[in-house]
Amino acid sequence: MTKTRNDICGYPVIIQKYKPYNNGTSNQKWNCVDDSKSFVAFHSTALDKEITAANYAGICTSSVIKEENVDQPGYYYLAPTGKKKTMLCLACGRSMRAEKGLQQLLPGLPFLCASGSKTQKQFSRGPFKVISVAGADLSSYEAEKTLNYYEERLLSLRRKTCTQVVPHSGTAATHQKAVKIIAYKNGGGYRNGKLIVAGTFPTLLTECTKQLGLTRAASKVYTKDGTTILSLCDLVLWALEESFIQRDTEKHKKEAVPVPTKETTIKSMKENQRMKVKTKLVPKSVTSDTLDGIDKSLLALVLRNPIAIWVSCGEPFLSPKALQKAEKVEKQNWFKKDKILADLDTMKHKMRLLKGRRVAACQPAAMVPNKNPMQPVVVEGGWTEQTQEEIKLMELIRHTEAHLSAVQVPQAKTNSPAETTRIALGQSSLYQQPNAKRVWIYLNGGRPDDGTYAWGKTISELLSDCSSRLKMVRPATRLYTPDGEPIHSWDDIERDMVICVSTGHGFITQKELKQLMEVRANYARIRRQQGPDATNITVSQPHKLQLPERRLSSSTCKPKAVIERPII
Repeated sequence: MTKTRNDICGYPVIIQKYKPYNNGTSNQKWNCVDDSKSFVAFHSTALDKEITAANYAGICTSSVIKEENVDQPGYYYLAPTGKKKTMLCLACGRSMRAEKGLQQLLPGLPFLCASGSKTQKQFSRGPFKVISVAGADLSSYEAEKTLNYYEERLLSLRRKTCTQVVPHSGTAATHQKAVKIIAYKNGGGYRNGKLIVAGTFPTLLTECTKQLGLTRAASKVYTKDGTTILSLCDLVLWALEESFIQRDTEKHKKEAVPVPTKETTIKSMKENQRMKVKTKLVPKSVTSDTLDGIDKSLLALVLRNPIAIWVSCGEPFLSPKALQKAEKVEKQNWFKKDKILADLDTMKHKMRLLKGRRVAACQPAAMVPNKNPMQPVVVEGGWTEQTQEEIKLMELIRHTEAHLSAVQVPQAKTNSPAETTRIALGQSSLYQQPNAKRVWIYLNGGRPDDGTYAWGKTISELLSDCSSRLKMVRPATRLYTPDGEPIHSWDDIERDMVICVSTGHGFITQKELKQLMEVRANYARIRRQQGPDATNITVSQPHKLQLPERRLSSSTCKPKAVIERPII
């Protein structure tokens, strides 16, 4: 419909089949005003409008009309006996269409939906999941009150569920003493630790996110051996076990005789002791939710020092020992590089001294006779020729420079902490730069300015993206540089590189394509104006050129050649 009065835009009108119902079809009823030559929509009663709105919103009509039979669209189905007919409104019928074999009601039959009936309890909820239709009055005057009532009911239920969860954590928090913790970033080793005092586990995660400056909320906590911590009680129990194991290990080191397999025996001893700690030193009543069974003096002794943890946003644990080892190796490489550079400077300085002494001496060259008739005299020695010591020193300098370049290559790869972590653990880093490359593409024979961007991780993926973005008739198969050099390897493609895309033809510039189009146009124009024989070219021997006589075979006696090319 066109807009009228102060409307910003017009409204869509759907042409549909007329439904001969008294109610529920107010959207099909119009009023024609002859004076203003216009139509007025929804020209019907208030009851008809309410039932139409209920059907459109998917609400049972019995919540709008209470215990009143109304002529409206609906469905019905027969009982197993075949005598009793149950009638439903549109919303209830749509929700039960898969369960019952419903049939559409004919117009002119007033009824009340079975969902609003007090006798039929099986349909009490209708299209709702929890609320009963009889308890939801959505008529014009009561709809606002009903909505406010159920909003308050939902809010009270949410509060009750929250209060039911809080006492469990609250009782644990009352018995749980605040724990001093040193938090580190996962993958950062022992650098930039933050001292945090927390009484509950959610408080610990919140403080770790804030003080460590994490980009996302902290979700996982690890100890130095990679144990995942789910509560503060688990953290305290782990600290108790670790203190007992460390104490027993020190006693065993003092009493034990040194043997070649010292490290393996200590590791096996730690594993056995960790299994025995909970059974002997920790009482059976101690669980992961409470620490009531542990001696208070022992607990205070263990919790006197902060417990080190590593906080993660969901990434796997990265051992701080492996990071320390990688940093140690990197430091050794740097020392090795400094030593090589110092030795190289010393050798180069010595090389300059030897050359200066040789030039300053200005010793003349020796003339040595030679039996070779082509060169009877050979010049040897002199201040222009390098000495044997200089030659050996130059070879040593080259060897040292090659060794220095070999040392610098792994250091360049391990500059970032993430790469150091990858080398230390033998796995991929936490954050990787994507391998996809963005390039600027244009059609073969076109202008680079008419191109667009394309992305890909491999050449095949880039060719597929080029075909779709350039809307090519045939799939792209070849890539060229703007100079016409073909691209065969993914390593030859750089980011934001300009690439020419072809469907299989050779590289051609825009000027060459224009010339080719002109040749084809001239060819077609000549054949159209002068006939198909106009493009045939006859090649004859010129009279001025004297050629020796030759016998021509039957296949070469005709000096004419037909060339399918126009004359330019």
